[in-house]
Amino acid sequence: MLRSFADGTGPSSAGNGPSRSEPLRVPIGAHVSVKGRLYEAIPRARRIGCECLQIFVGSPRQWRRADYPPEDLAEFRRRRAAAGLDPLVAHAPYLINLASPDPALRRKSTEALVHSLRAMDALAGMAVISHIGSRDAPWPRARAWIARALRTALEESSRAMILLEGSAGGAIGGTFEELREILDAAGGAARLGVCLDTAHLFAAGWDIRTPAGIAAMAEAFDRTIGLRHLRALHLNDSQGRLGSHLDRHANIGAGLIGRAGFTAVFGHPALATLPAYIETPGFARTGPDRRNITILKRLRTLSAPSCV
Repeated sequence: MLRSFADGTGPSSAGNGPSRSEPLRVPIGAHVSVKGRLYEAIPRARRIGCECLQIFVGSPRQWRRADYPPEDLAEFRRRRAAAGLDPLVAHAPYLINLASPDPALRRKSTEALVHSLRAMDALAGMAVISHIGSRDAPWPRARAWIARALRTALEESSRAMILLEGSAGGAIGGTFEELREILDAAGGAARLGVCLDTAHLFAAGWDIRTPAGIAAMAEAFDRTIGLRHLRALHLNDSQGRLGSHLDRHANIGAGLIGRAGFTAVFGHPALATLPAYIETPGFARTGPDRRNITILKRLRTLSAPSCV
């Protein structure tokens, strides 16, 4: 049986964008460890210069779920509010495969997704970002399984969104058409959206190293899915070559996308207000770090969109 998180206080940030009276800019953050007490992620995020935050709410590589006491949830909310880290998202466990032919694995995957959603509900988070699954069954059948799992997860949680992460092309979600079909099959729920990862886009064949390349990608996404469904970005450089389908992240400017590509991302009006999270290996190989965030902040300053 799934355990419930204590209810969060205050409204969830799901579905909320920046105030139109405030300057529009991409908030830049990182995936940060919750090692120790859950709320210790907040000072870690502040030390590396985060403006928004991504966490796990349990082990990313085990089915065992973490249950946090109400006082830890309250302290996390208090510290996050004081730090101004918004929006908050969780990344679902890597084990999730909503398209598995194995009913037991689909059940475990759905339960893990529900657990992450309830954690975001309790922490007033915006969304859970999730990989979708692997290509182990005919597409019509896999698509139906995914849609059923998504509907169940939304029914068993209350506020946070599910953002389906586009893949590098080896797993499900490597094309905008696949993502569109999943959203349609799940009924087009308002709490469903998409997160795009720059490294995945590049490895899937989108040349996003120039403003023209970013514009072509954004136009295709809008035509196929609709930009209103794009709710977050993962900003990672790529070790994999263009169209290689190799999902290997690199530090910003140290991979094959390069700094010019991220300048182009920040300069595109349709991407100008999306929260952006890094999942880079870090220049000291210890994970997302201040240097990666500082580079992105400098590129953001140089690339204000011509219109919003």
